[in-house]
Amino acid sequence: MSALDGKTFVLGVGAQKAGTTWLQSYLNPRPEVFLSPLKEMHYLEAKYLPGRRAPIEKYFKRKERILFRQQIWPSARRRERLEHIRARLAMADSNEAYFAYFEKYVPAGATHFGEITPEYSLLPRAAFEDLGRRFENMKLVLLLRDPVDRYFSHLRMDWRAGRLKGESEQALFLRLLDDDTYLRNSYYHDTVATIRSVLDERQLFIGFYEDLFNDAEITRLCDFLGLRFLPGAYDVRVNAAAKPATIAPEMASLAREKFAPVYDFCQAEFGARLPASWRV
Repeated sequence: MSALDGKTFVLGVGAQKAGTTWLQSYLNPRPEVFLSPLKEMHYLEAKYLPGRRAPIEKYFKRKERILFRQQIWPSARRRERLEHIRARLAMADSNEAYFAYFEKYVPAGATHFGEITPEYSLLPRAAFEDLGRRFENMKLVLLLRDPVDRYFSHLRMDWRAGRLKGESEQALFLRLLDDDTYLRNSYYHDTVATIRSVLDERQLFIGFYEDLFNDAEITRLCDFLGLRFLPGAYDVRVNAAAKPATIAPEMASLAREKFAPVYDFCQAEFGARLPASWRV
């Protein structure tokens, strides 16, 4: 018998730059919910997308070294984060270690537990099959954002962080339209098809970034998860850019062509539910 029996496993699977950090900040304070303090554990990504494993491990090792040095100014938050980063590094690619992590840290009184990693939108079918076998009560949350806006926000984030250098945001916008690294996080048609090939429709919540921040949508989310409704801090945007992005019409038109299959899928799938601002 597992300490997790009877609890609901909640997995945020993306999309990147579509409100997942806000979602974590909404769910985290609730005593009935345990989400890993490591927003973006990247475990399933490293296991099922082997090409990503080395850079992910490098990332967590660098974070571990920084936090270890910071222990000369100890705080409860730094100690907790260091502990969880070391637990994440110890997982390697062991499913049992991933499950054991939650068995150790999920409080007895919690009814829901899990993690949010936006790059899980890229996971293959095998990942969801394995999770389905392990967690009887599993709920996936997928937040979508207009594909062109999501793409631009993604590259702007990397540009501001120094991961992309030497060009303006506008020049990057045009150049990276040929880089699948920045396109595939908007391939919602692939993500939805993969999840639906394995899981029951009732296990998947699909929401829209543009419509997320209001009582009606959060009520719908809470009903899906089996949580009582609590209003959110809708006027707070987490990890938002200091200045809003503006895309020249001719640039947006070029990007819209790249994402035509995504828009076609979403229009057919969601119809009137699609936010009015989408470029359908």
